[in-house]
Amino acid sequence: MTMAEKKKKTRSAEAAQAPVVEEPDETRQIFTGESFKGAVFEHVDLDGAVFNAGNLYCVAVIGSNFDQTRIEECSMQNAQFRNMGMKNASFQAVNLHGAVFTNADMRESKVMHLDMCGSGFAHLNMNESLFENCAFIGTKFNGCDWNEATIDGIPVRDLIAAYRELHK
Repeated sequence: MTMAEKKKKTRSAEAAQAPVVEEPDETRQIFTGESFKGAVFEHVDLDGAVFNAGNLYCVAVIGSNFDQTRIEECSMQNAQFRNMGMKNASFQAVNLHGAVFTNADMRESKVMHLDMCGSGFAHLNMNESLFENCAFIGTKFNGCDWNEATIDGIPVRDLIAAYRELHK
């Protein structure tokens, strides 16, 4: 067997073990049905990636770029997101129960049909973000910027003002 044939065989074996990643173009990675349970994404650029129907339980995402990333129908309980960009990201039908977001830029993101119960959000920029049909029971927000953000069509600034008025 020639050296070129050995390299080709090695690459084929490695590819058979690697997660399936569809790349319809050079800018978008698509992960469908993958399990990244307990994975750590540190300083990675997944701008525009799509995670669909996957297991992202207990993942840690640190100092990474998830701008324009779509996360759909995934289990992400107890996930950690720290010091990262998530501008114009989309979360749909995701279980984020117990997740923690710290120092993230989530401007113009869409968050729809999520279980965010028991989650924590600290020092996030959520300007112009849209939250629809989300469960927030026991969720804590600390030092978040909500300028022009809405929850179920209601401006967050109005919700905060009503809460403060009620609890004077």
